[in-house]
Amino acid sequence: MKKIFKVFACLFLFTAIVNAQQISQKSCSAVCLNRTIQLDGSSDKETITVDVSEDTGKMHLNINSKVESGYLTVELYDPKGNKKGNFSIESQSNSSKTKEQVCGQMQKYIEDPIKGKWSVVLVPKKVVGDVSICTSLYDE
Repeated sequence: MKKIFKVFACLFLFTAIVNAQQISQKSCSAVCLNRTIQLDGSSDKETITVDVSEDTGKMHLNINSKVESGYLTVELYDPKGNKKGNFSIESQSNSSKTKEQVCGQMQKYIEDPIKGKWSVVLVPKKVVGDVSICTSLYDE
């Protein structure tokens, strides 16, 4: 009889734990956006916006750039206009016989991001290359 009681007690405890875990688990979904911007030698400033909604609990930005020539600055701004990160890269090869590709990357993980339009600003100076922006927005 004691064995049966122990078995039922263990089953009851196991079932209670599983049910409690299922209740405590939150539903989360993610939206991932990928953009690639080709830079063709111009020096025109580009602004790419990322819309963050009220439901967004976390944001992850991964910005990769490749520069074959020129100088590039990448800046990240929140909706209030505060700079949240930046980096610059440039090609240093001036020889027509030498080809160089310089790569730069910035990753930003932001919990509870400010709602609104975030801006990734590209400031090129005669840049030939490309920039890819991968944005992941998680709601909770």
